[in-house]
Amino acid sequence: MSSADQQNYLQSKILTAPPHRLHLTLIEGAIRFGRQAEEALRRGEDDAADVPLLRTLDVVGEMLAGVRANKSELNEQIADFYLFLFRTVAEAKINGDAEKMAEALRLLEYERETWHLVCEKLGSEATESAPSATGAAPRPLGAAWHGERFESFTVDAGLSLEA
Repeated sequence: MSSADQQNYLQSKILTAPPHRLHLTLIEGAIRFGRQAEEALRRGEDDAADVPLLRTLDVVGEMLAGVRANKSELNEQIADFYLFLFRTVAEAKINGDAEKMAEALRLLEYERETWHLVCEKLGSEATESAPSATGAAPRPLGAAWHGERFESFTVDAGLSLEA
């Protein structure tokens, strides 16, 4: 597949993806850039870490902006987590700290697992033809960051994140 074909495929995939899939794509991008930054920091190549660190900050900033658009309690909890994540990546950049970047990556990987489950759940709900026994849509499990710990919460199938 040529570079142009890959670009067209990616563009088509993004333009047709539902919001929860786009959010997962953002998380995966942040992880990819974060790993590049962590590797460069571990090698002591702070200059080589600058671009991927800035890209990680950009992606996490977009994720934060997306959840701040809706003022629900759930989105405020998620925004607190993304703000903590943003600060952790910023500290890694300011201090050239590979361990801070590793901490941010652990959190991003946890977030990716959570959103992967959300995407699976919402994908399976779209293919179901019958409502649940209670008549209510099932809810996928998620987690919110509170200071230094995660708390469980449920995500409505109608959650809309503009990220």
